[in-house]
Amino acid sequence: MKKVVFTSCLLFFFMSCAHDKKEKSKDHISDKYQKTQTKNDCSDFLMKRKQENLNISILLDLSDRIDLPNQQVKDSAYILSLAKAFNIHIKSKKLGLLYDKMEVFFEPTPTDRKINQISDQLKISYVKGVSKKEWIPKTIHLYENNPSLIYNLARSSSKKRGYPGSDTWRFFKDHVKDYCIESCRRNILVILTDGYMYHKKSLRNDKNQTSYLTPRHLSKLGLNTPNWKEIMEKRNMGFIPANNGLNDLEVLVIGIENQNSKHPYAQDIIEAYWYNWLKSMGVKKPKIKNSDLPSNIEKIIFNFILNK
Repeated sequence: MKKVVFTSCLLFFFMSCAHDKKEKSKDHISDKYQKTQTKNDCSDFLMKRKQENLNISILLDLSDRIDLPNQQVKDSAYILSLAKAFNIHIKSKKLGLLYDKMEVFFEPTPTDRKINQISDQLKISYVKGVSKKEWIPKTIHLYENNPSLIYNLARSSSKKRGYPGSDTWRFFKDHVKDYCIESCRRNILVILTDGYMYHKKSLRNDKNQTSYLTPRHLSKLGLNTPNWKEIMEKRNMGFIPANNGLNDLEVLVIGIENQNSKHPYAQDIIEAYWYNWLKSMGVKKPKIKNSDLPSNIEKIIFNFILNK
């Protein structure tokens, strides 16, 4: 009887050890899986084609700049060129490889709900199973008509409440990583702006760096001189970095324009402000362009988006 009890206890002991070892092995596999999932939030299949998967974000500056003559016409043409470039890219891909998206953002968010509803229609997502035949012409239609509707509503709203300004600095601080950067895609942010930034809720100063730039502020910087670049570098003038680690983001800024005819270097200074700012945050491919004829800018957009 003692032998039977001893044998049973011994058998139970070894079974328990084997079970514990199996559970630990499961836990180890589970931990390893979780670590792998944390490291990569997309499949190897998508990651290998990362540069072929476009994630285009368009940030519109709806400040008082949209009241400038022909500004709406120019911006609408620029936006349509982006849609055309996006479609050219989509046409070049096989249906099973589609993993591309494009959408529009504002900062601050417009108070008019209609603007937000229209911008929702501009969220285009191509994934496996989506009909290119249906959505390629639909993308052109949406991006050809909706921008004008947005601008008209923004101007109408501003007459009642005034223009809120452009808080691009805040967008980079609070939203750019969440909204514009995905690990499985080539991330491109296109900003339509005259280069000036101002919002009363985001006014910051750090020695000779600020979170804003207005025509009046620019006139007071003492840079209306041929050696403005040397002065800027010596005094470390520019925008305060709003973020860091944006090495997986490409940024194309379109529409930089001098609004002060008495300041011949203003446009160059604004472009330098933007370029230095984007580089300070780690943006890997910043490109700054002035306001120009839509036909000229279309070439810039195509080359940038299509990597030509």
